[in-house]
Amino acid sequence: MNNIHFIGIGGTGMSGLAKICIEKGLNVTGSDLKNSETIQKLRILGATIKIGHDKLPEGTTLVVFSTAVSENNSEIIDAKNKNIPLWHRSDILRFVSDDKIVYGVAGAHGKTTTTTMLAEIFVRGERNPSIAAGGKLVFEGANGKYDSKGDIFLAELDESDGSFLKIKVDTAIITNIDDDHLDYYTTKDNIDKAFAEFIENVEGKLIVNGHDKTIMRLLSGKSNVITFGFKDCDYTMDEVHVQNYRNTAKAYYKGQYIGTINIPLPGNHNLQNALGAIALARDKKIADDVIFKALSTFQGVGRRFEIIGQKKGRTIVDDYAHHPKEIEALLSGAKSFGYKRVICIFQPHRYTRTKQLYNDFVKVLKNSDICIVNTIYSAGEKVIEGINSQNLAKDIGGIYIENFNDIVDYILENSNEEDLILTIGAGDICEVGEMILKSL
Repeated sequence: MNNIHFIGIGGTGMSGLAKICIEKGLNVTGSDLKNSETIQKLRILGATIKIGHDKLPEGTTLVVFSTAVSENNSEIIDAKNKNIPLWHRSDILRFVSDDKIVYGVAGAHGKTTTTTMLAEIFVRGERNPSIAAGGKLVFEGANGKYDSKGDIFLAELDESDGSFLKIKVDTAIITNIDDDHLDYYTTKDNIDKAFAEFIENVEGKLIVNGHDKTIMRLLSGKSNVITFGFKDCDYTMDEVHVQNYRNTAKAYYKGQYIGTINIPLPGNHNLQNALGAIALARDKKIADDVIFKALSTFQGVGRRFEIIGQKKGRTIVDDYAHHPKEIEALLSGAKSFGYKRVICIFQPHRYTRTKQLYNDFVKVLKNSDICIVNTIYSAGEKVIEGINSQNLAKDIGGIYIENFNDIVDYILENSNEEDLILTIGAGDICEVGEMILKSL
């Protein structure tokens, strides 16, 4: 167990887990297809990382992989030939969190934002949390953190491949349940069954979105439940205001005012994320003044309405949204900030998701003023005949542009002052925002 090798170490979830292992005192090696700032930071911390996949380093005692890694990967094959144990990334999360009390965040949407809000609150509350998130913690500059001084582990739990069922969870937030990841689950009913099992596995409190009908149905008869939402819940809020790129609302517990949420993220969905974080933090006896101060100084999270820059009157923002409901909430929130136009640069993620939710994508993306559609980011999937970005762009009434440089050229020619230029998707479309900023 002392020499752990991560395949695809630069990935969003893998890099955070690798950092946690290093901080836990383990030797870490890794590989990835291309260099990145994330990989450079891991090297500085002590990881030995090669670019490209070949044979495993000498002395490797454990190999960690994600669902995105093919069984035909040369390092997977090498591990099998040498009888080196292969662990899914959820197994390593279970291992590094096993000596801690886990507070987990699950759900189709909002997990990363909620987890990072909790991280800010628990750090400010001097609880010395260890953290594993699906996005960059701005205050940490990485996706993970291990703290030997504390006994709490804040973990974003991934339902995409059922791996959230492996983690021993003391207290959980469930943000929502939706029809995502049908490539794995096949049906919504299977998704619901997985969450039902997750609910049964939680040992302590369940802190849930009280407006989600599926969640409330699965919780029928449960007594260890705290609900949050706009009304008719334990934690509620009202008087929502948007001003100076801040989103505010008054928060209440069982009708009693407890403080004002003030965050730099648009949309009611992000206020609900904050309310869920408040509910868990208060359940763990963190003082209200600490909680609301932490939220007011919350620096956001990488790839969640992340402002890349502002130049020549244009604002360039990147967001990881890749499900129609996430995009719908993103566009609604973005428009509340008062931009003259919202220009979307959308990169569909996976052929299966695009096919299954095609009509929903068309509907929500029509809400942008201009929509550029880039080539589908396959994430290793095979092409599905008839499912392509050209057709999607046509049905939206948008523009299909394949090459990143051509997207930049289009933006330079067609954007105006007070436009929001929004790159959307879970693939590498985030690179376009930086390209535009440099070219303006």
